[in-house]
Amino acid sequence: MTGSSDSGGQGPGLHQEWRSVVDSLEAIIPIYEKGSSRISLFSDRVMREEVAAFAVEGRRGGLVLDLGAGPGTLSRVVERAGGAPVLADASRRMLSSAKGFDRVQCVFEHLPFRPGAFGAAVAGFSLRDAQDLASALGEIAGTLSAGGRFAFCDLGKPSSMAKARLVGAYISLAPPLIGLLTGGVPGLRFGSLRGTYRLVLDNRSLKRFLSRYFRQVSVKERRLGGSIVVRCSA
Repeated sequence: MTGSSDSGGQGPGLHQEWRSVVDSLEAIIPIYEKGSSRISLFSDRVMREEVAAFAVEGRRGGLVLDLGAGPGTLSRVVERAGGAPVLADASRRMLSSAKGFDRVQCVFEHLPFRPGAFGAAVAGFSLRDAQDLASALGEIAGTLSAGGRFAFCDLGKPSSMAKARLVGAYISLAPPLIGLLTGGVPGLRFGSLRGTYRLVLDNRSLKRFLSRYFRQVSVKERRLGGSIVVRCSA
């Protein structure tokens, strides 16, 4: 299994696929949370709790940047854990469904915050949707104060080719079917996960890539490595 994404030599990220993925996400806003939970085989709640606990530990009341926040699913977990989330998302439609939080429309690659503005940053099933992962990680690291933390949960790609094929088969077949059963024809747009899985780095390569930007990185794998919880310290 190679560590490179299939993005024409541009480096990891969605690049030209980004707009179509955002359009798919906006099409499934009403069923996003329910469909995503079912696709993750209901492990998403525990994964978000692990992310929030790491981000908020020792920083209760501190600002936490929620990247690709969508309707605020992870932000609500962060808030319950004692953090003060600020939501960032490229989609105005997604942000409009997240009530009761400070919200900023922006992309990962251009975060409109001063350096060191946040003690922690989190992302829930969204970092894989970066247009350019290198630019995104540089921006994220720049927003963190000294000793800051970045944690995220996401779709993973096993470094074992055999496991990657098994997970890939699930990602190809299950999301559109589960989406259809959850929300009818619009739910078929969950099928965009297949494209993002094709482009993401495998888990071992992702850890190496993250280590360029963060002092410490740990990757916890679930379900054959098809789901990951990642903890990074600046």
